[in-house]
Parts: sequence; structure tokens; C-alpha cells
Amino acid sequence: MSFPDWYLKEKKKARHRLKNAKPAKYGIDIALEDYQRQGRRPKKIESLKKLGKYTQERLESVGERADEQFRCATHLQQDNITTYLNTIKGFLPEGVVVMDTDRAIKKFNWFKNYYFKIMPKNLNKYTVFVNAYSQGGIFIWIKEGIHVKFPLQACFYLQSSNYVQIPHSFIIAEPHSKIHLISGCVTDKDCKNSAHIAVTEVFVKEGAEVTWTMIHNWGKHFHVRPNVGIKVEKRATLISNYLLTSEVKSIQSYPTAILAEGARAVFNTMLFCRGRSQIDSGSAIYFNGKDSKGEIKSRALILDNSRVALRGHLSGNKKCLGHLECKGLILSKEAVGRAYPNLSACEDAELTHEAAMGKVRNEEMDYLMTRGFSKDEATSLIARGFISLDIPGLPATVNNYVKEVIEATGKKSI
Repeated sequence: MSFPDWYLKEKKKARHRLKNAKPAKYGIDIALEDYQRQGRRPKKIESLKKLGKYTQERLESVGERADEQFRCATHLQQDNITTYLNTIKGFLPEGVVVMDTDRAIKKFNWFKNYYFKIMPKNLNKYTVFVNAYSQGGIFIWIKEGIHVKFPLQACFYLQSSNYVQIPHSFIIAEPHSKIHLISGCVTDKDCKNSAHIAVTEVFVKEGAEVTWTMIHNWGKHFHVRPNVGIKVEKRATLISNYLLTSEVKSIQSYPTAILAEGARAVFNTMLFCRGRSQIDSGSAIYFNGKDSKGEIKSRALILDNSRVALRGHLSGNKKCLGHLECKGLILSKEAVGRAYPNLSACEDAELTHEAAMGKVRNEEMDYLMTRGFSKDEATSLIARGFISLDIPGLPATVNNYVKEVIEATGKKSI
């Protein structure tokens, strides 16, 4: 089955526009021409259990279950090839379609009505790049009224060095449907100097509810640019959880949600910023419908020589209620954290914000140490209280991994 003409024309136009595409507004610029798009072609696998022990552990560190228990479906993309797709009978209801994005584009004539309909295709060089060269991604279509009890899991696994992974993913939740996606991004131990450039478009239709949990475990040689656009229709709900657990060369992320009447959006971001990471992380909510509600909550533990910018933007165009919170805990003399809260509101909008950057207070340390805790233990306790991890559906391996990261944080802090 070949790609439709409209799609091939889109690719051709995007490749022409890429020459003059502008860098992203935030974050450091990277040279996309430095990466190869054609690497080795991983073979299809019959089961996640067929992967090596190390690979299984890497997948589990970002919320994937190799045994697929308490999951309704599994999608695995290695480099730019979908190598495993399994829908679990009895757990995935009829009326839910899960497939590789490239196959969905070939299969559904109506796909062009969703392709780059939320995310502007010319927003920056990275969205143009995905439009020009995307390969793979996950396509999820939940039909009207379907409630999916167990989470669906998807993993984007980078294996090749000097390589760019370019998925374009879609979630289409029809009216009054409900689903939870756990999406993990992770690298192989032998993978160096690669990049992950992605676009995800999420359509949450009237009365539907989508929870999307994204966990990143990269490495110090990787650039990451996830571009996310979300449309939340009347009385629908979007809950987005993002967790970064590793050092990374750079990340620039700014998911944006547009809310209709009575809609709700929540962004929870938790960052462990280590090494020489350069992270520019933010979210934006546009309250375009009356009585819409939204919240952005970003927390960052900032260590070593990392550089972090936390951004948030609430724009109230109708009667609405919104809150923005950007907080960073600096645990190293060389680390730098900045917060950029931004509110714009009409007369009927109620928007509030909190922003804070600072180190552990001496009185908190003294209080815990006078009760028998060492300095490392006291710092870990404070860090654990600062980073809240209450995300339904995550396996114990992720919670244990985060606990280990926090314990290590205490030992490396000032």
C-alpha cells in the first residue's frame, strides 16, 4: 500500500521550505544536517521478552512493562522502524485502533483532516523537519463512548549513533471516550550523539478524557525536541504528565493546549536536571472557551552544571480559571535555574501564578539533621517532598528508579 498523493505533496513542499525554516523561539539551536536519517533496520520481534535483558531494563525504566501485564496494547519503535505492535485481547476494547502512523496515513482517506491541523507545520525548523522526513510514530483512535481500563504503552528506542529519530504521532479521542497512554523514550548504551525530533497531535473531543504520561531517560549526548499540539473540545479533559530522569545534552519542549467551553487541561512536569544538561521546558494553555480550566505545574531538581529554564503561559480569552506554578530547587553552586511565568487575561479570566528558584533552606536541613538524619539523607528527603510522583499506571520499576535518582541527588548536592 502506497502513500496518498496529498501526503507525498506535503513532504515535497516541506523539504523545499526546510532551507529557510527558522529556529525554535526557545532553547539552543541544533544542526539537523549533522544526523543521518537512514541507519540499520531493526528486525521485527515477536515479544518484548525476546529482547535482551539490558534492553528490557531500559524499556522498564520509562514505564514500559516487558510482560505487558495491566496493559491493553504495546507499540515499540526502534530508531525509525516499528518493530513490535501488539493489541492484547480482552484488555483492548473493540473500537480502539492502534497502529504505526505511516500505515494509518495509507489506510484512512480522512487522515488529511488531522495531519498538522493543531501543530503549525511551519512553527519552527523542527516541525518543518518532521513534516518533511517523519518516519513512524504511533496512531491511536478511540471511538465514541469507549473507555479503556488499562493503559496503552508506547516506546521510542534510539539505537543508532549520529542518527535522528523522527516520529509523528496522533491521539484521536472521539466524544465521551477515555484512555491513558504511557509513552517512554530511551536510548541504547552504545548509541551516541543522536537526536529525537518529534511531533504529536492530540484531539480530545467533546466529553472525552485523555491522560498522557511521557517519561524520558536519555543520555548526555542527545538533543530532544518534542513538539506537541493539543485541542480539547467542550467539557473534555487532558492530563499530561512529563518526567525526565536523566542527563541530556539539550531539551526544548513547549506543549500547547487550546481549550473550548468547559474544557480542562493539566500539565505536570517533573525534571531531574544533571550533568551539563541544557533544558528549556514549558507549557501553554489558551482558554478560548467559557468556563474552561487549566493548571501548569513544573518542578525541577537542578544539579551539577545544568542550565534550566521553566516557562509557562496562560492566556484567558473568556471567563476561565487557571493556575501556573514554576519551581526549581538548585542543588549545586554551578547550576542555574530561571523561571518565566506569563499571564494574559481578559476581564472575566482568573489566572494566578507562583514562581520560585532557590537552594535548600538552612533551617530545613538543620531541622532534619538535629533529628538524626545525615546531610545526604536530609537532602534526599527534601528532594522527595519537592518532586511529587503520583501517576496512576506506572510500574514499581519506575518508582524504584526515581527513588534511586533522588537518593543519588542527596549525595551530589551542595
